[in-house]
Amino acid sequence: MQVGDLPLKDKVVVVTGGGSGINAKFVKRAAGLGAKVLVADLALTPEAQHYVDNETNIMFQQTDVSKWDQLQRLVSVSREHFGSTPDVYVAGAGVFEPTWSNFWHDPEDESYAQVHINLSHPIKLSRIAMRTLVSENRKGVILPFASIGGIAGSYNCPLYIACKHGIVGFVKSMKFLEKYEGIKVVTICPGAVDTPLWSQEKRERTEFHKIAALDADDVAEAMIDLVQDGKYVGGTLLEIMPNNGAKTRVIPEWNIDPPQGGSLTNADPNSTEIPAAFREMKSVMDRERGTSGEGKTNA
Repeated sequence: MQVGDLPLKDKVVVVTGGGSGINAKFVKRAAGLGAKVLVADLALTPEAQHYVDNETNIMFQQTDVSKWDQLQRLVSVSREHFGSTPDVYVAGAGVFEPTWSNFWHDPEDESYAQVHINLSHPIKLSRIAMRTLVSENRKGVILPFASIGGIAGSYNCPLYIACKHGIVGFVKSMKFLEKYEGIKVVTICPGAVDTPLWSQEKRERTEFHKIAALDADDVAEAMIDLVQDGKYVGGTLLEIMPNNGAKTRVIPEWNIDPPQGGSLTNADPNSTEIPAAFREMKSVMDRERGTSGEGKTNA
């Protein structure tokens, strides 16, 4: 039951996080190909608002992706507005180590909200999509958004990285869903992308200026290819990195060389110097250890 090529013309697409950044670019491209697009987000950037106001085939539904009833509601909203449930589900909403849900500063007492947004929501939306498509005996595509951070690690943002590893593992686990049920689950693994997700504070903390960054529109274009092109089968992890322009490659399940460019820098394990991007982590650990500087312990 291979999905094969799936042109987006006349298809219904739901995009969480479609109100800004990469996902807003994807919305614009999908609509330009003739898709009917349901944008699910907390709010719209001015650019995304312009799309909604001026394109009859784009609709906005305010959605908190951490609320599962609101994710489920997207199916009925699509049916009511477009006359059909979605063919394509893009779980793009995410946050990047915000101050209110942050591993190193650890402000939460009960659970990490970041995990609900970055990992639980894509998995839950995927389950909703599967149930909907199977019940209507239709083929479709699910694209939870991952990252090159789902392959590697980063000392700066371990909670975000753990979530993206979860997405990668989930997509790999769903590779047989296309064969048995005609539902393709794939993901995109970009390196660093220059979007509003990188606040000025995050740019300074992670030394973003040292990173070769992708353009959001290049990533959106690769996502369109992932959805439409039958050569990308279920379980595909598509890397995109800024190597002399945006270059893509499929990441096999085993054995691949590390990507070149665009990733957050990890320290040389043989160096005794603490990189500037790691100083915040060192400060947190010093405080929790009860030290007042490297190597000095409070009596």
